[in-house]
Amino acid sequence: MATERGSMAADLDVYAMALDTAARAEDEEGLRKYLPVAEEAAARVNHELYMAVVRRARGIGNRLAGDWDEAAGQLAKAVDEFRAFDTPWQIGCTLIELGEVEQHRGNADLARGHYSEALAAFEGLGAAPDTERASDALDSLA
Repeated sequence: MATERGSMAADLDVYAMALDTAARAEDEEGLRKYLPVAEEAAARVNHELYMAVVRRARGIGNRLAGDWDEAAGQLAKAVDEFRAFDTPWQIGCTLIELGEVEQHRGNADLARGHYSEALAAFEGLGAAPDTERASDALDSLA
């Protein structure tokens, strides 16, 4: 029995989800394991949305390694890529990460802007857990 394209999870979908899960859990081993395979699979089919997921994960890995400049660059690019797809939840998640980078760099005003924008995105979606996360991030700057 044949399946139509998009009707069944492909390796690309599985790798992207595994990578995103590792990134959200700040699982450095998972990032090392899934980043190369997710990136290769997304690049092979030029899947721009999953390439943005890969970029965000790379930025999170850079943040975890303390490479703030590279993290900021990767995350800022990912935000732009997610904006091109008008994906508010993805944008918000990436802005939270970018806010953390700026907070670690001592740029409280930039962090506040990223957290505030993420909060607005999550509130617009009614994404309660993420709204709380963004609100807590803002409170951490007080």
